[in-house]
Amino acid sequence: MKVPTSLATDFLTIATGLRTARRHVLKDKVLIYGTFQPGRVYIVEHGYVRLGTTQADGRVATRALLGKASIFGDLPFCPATFEQSGVAVASGEAHVIELKRPALETVVRQDEAVRQTLLEIYGLQFRFLDRRLQWQFIMPLERRIATVLLDLMCFGGKSCPHHPGYVLDIRLTHQELSELVLAARSNVTPILNTFRAQNVIAYSRAYICLRAIDALGEIAAGVAIGLDARLCSSPAQYPPMYTRTK
Repeated sequence: MKVPTSLATDFLTIATGLRTARRHVLKDKVLIYGTFQPGRVYIVEHGYVRLGTTQADGRVATRALLGKASIFGDLPFCPATFEQSGVAVASGEAHVIELKRPALETVVRQDEAVRQTLLEIYGLQFRFLDRRLQWQFIMPLERRIATVLLDLMCFGGKSCPHHPGYVLDIRLTHQELSELVLAARSNVTPILNTFRAQNVIAYSRAYICLRAIDALGEIAAGVAIGLDARLCSSPAQYPPMYTRTK
């Protein structure tokens, strides 16, 4: 998920202004933490972070992608536990702010505006999680894939140099996409191939381009679509909510 621009700016200004704030500039696949660290809060300042679990072979299975101003780690005012599991890894170059939970909680208690900002961030993240929990149990795989592709557009899309439409502003392998939709790669790839044949998406090892966001929305909503002119809609027809954000 990604936080709206104005809210993200406010939250990052607050975070970087704290005396205990530390900025980490991380390269792709660099581990932020491998086990839960009590008292440490992290905020994405730039780029993306993958949250996941470590598999038996040492590989990180992606469970969530976080964008600008997303908060993770030992969340303020949430029940603290030493039993939390999971890892956080940079996805591409990422700038992450590390804070001490007590310091952030002190500021939140003292400032109503900061408190409201944190509540809005929490609200966005929890709604995103609630939506994910709902679709992962009741949606057919085709709809789950379409929904996740649309969700990834909230990170910001830019005009694709290869095809009409928008290229996702984050590199994502088929394996990582499969993990996000809780399915085997062998089941996900044929559906992506079908979407490509229908002219809904285009992809290579380097990018995923959403050629017809309106058609993806119909798939996510459970509407059957066929090969017709609507699948070749121009970027100018796409809803403003899926245009690039700064």
